[in-house]
Amino acid sequence: MDNLGFYFATYHKELSMTDQNKQNQNQQPKADTLFSLLNAKFEWVNKIPTMQLPAKYVAVLMGLIVIAFAWKIIAVSKVESDMAKKLENERLLITQQAREYADKQYIKEEERFGQVLSWAVRGELIRNNIDQIDQYLSEIVKMRDTERVVLINDDGQLLVSTDKRLEEANGTEIFPKEILNLQKITVKSDVDGKKVLVVPVMGLNKKIATVVVSYKQTKL
Repeated sequence: MDNLGFYFATYHKELSMTDQNKQNQNQQPKADTLFSLLNAKFEWVNKIPTMQLPAKYVAVLMGLIVIAFAWKIIAVSKVESDMAKKLENERLLITQQAREYADKQYIKEEERFGQVLSWAVRGELIRNNIDQIDQYLSEIVKMRDTERVVLINDDGQLLVSTDKRLEEANGTEIFPKEILNLQKITVKSDVDGKKVLVVPVMGLNKKIATVVVSYKQTKL
């Protein structure tokens, strides 16, 4: 009985292994088939590096690259142009502010100078010491950018001029009446193309003469 049971168990075991082998054999072709389908489906991906695009696609691609490159150049050029304009505007603004500041400082200094000059000329003019006034003006004309200095009395007569070519001229022929009639120290930026300092010389009750200092126009 024991031998029969052993024989039956052995036979049953061999039969089970045979069935399992058959199942494995049936499953293997199915796995191979699935792998083949997947491989065929994605085979085009492997071919991408070696595929040759048609000429029209290559032309389109090159055209897009050229357009992108041209757009980049245009964009960069525009940025550079805008930056250059901004810098130029800032430079002009700074230059204008510097000029305005320099003009303000210049006017203040010229007014102080004009006040001292007016006092000096008035004292000598009251004493009728024209030669001393001539010496004053001759020293002033030696100052930087100073072109000429004239003294004109309230009647328009030229009393002193550092430019000897004007000695026979009338004061109103040298400067218009609106300049000679000024009642306070004034800096004019454009009188016959020159910058002038107009210094009224006041007597006790009224203006008795005018000193006009002409300067060369200087660039900032």
